[in-house]
Amino acid sequence: MKDSTRTSIDDLHELASLYALDALDDGERREFEEHLRQGCATCAEEVRSYSEVASLIGESVPATPPERLRKRLLLEVSQSPRLPGILFNQNGLLIARSDELRWQTLAPGIFLKPLYEDPARKFNTSLVRMDAGAHYPSHNHAAIEELFMLSGDLRVENQLMRAGDYCRADSGSIHGETFSDTGCVFLMMASQENQIVENRAI
Repeated sequence: MKDSTRTSIDDLHELASLYALDALDDGERREFEEHLRQGCATCAEEVRSYSEVASLIGESVPATPPERLRKRLLLEVSQSPRLPGILFNQNGLLIARSDELRWQTLAPGIFLKPLYEDPARKFNTSLVRMDAGAHYPSHNHAAIEELFMLSGDLRVENQLMRAGDYCRADSGSIHGETFSDTGCVFLMMASQENQIVENRAI
């Protein structure tokens, strides 16, 4: 069939299904398309009908892309731009890569990386870093504050905290001035409405 040229109307009508499946060679396709341009309503309707059936059949079979195409798509997805520090953020699940987040200055020698902000509760979860010798002034807790030490040392109410130690401050409580001798990093969950208390030291 590849080398023949169809000329009769009956033969051209028989090509409708093959045309819908894109199974004609170049010569047959040109001849059939010319036949359609001449206004054969029967063939036009058959092509439309066969195309719909072919589409439905295709949709009924699970699509498994060729391995080469799959690898290319995965590579493109992996190289697509993302926000620094945000490894995954879909369907209510967020995974952050904290070492890509920028430190923000909180006070002299004290820096933080915001991880989560709850605007309804006015609550923040942050990584906090204090340089050696840094001090944070006494402050009142507007809500429960939690602190988990990751590294270094921190003095809170004359108590020396080290990696693995945990501190909870209840709402309304007051921390005296806190400081670090050698520097530290800790995870903190705290209210945005905490207030500095003047002239209160350890």
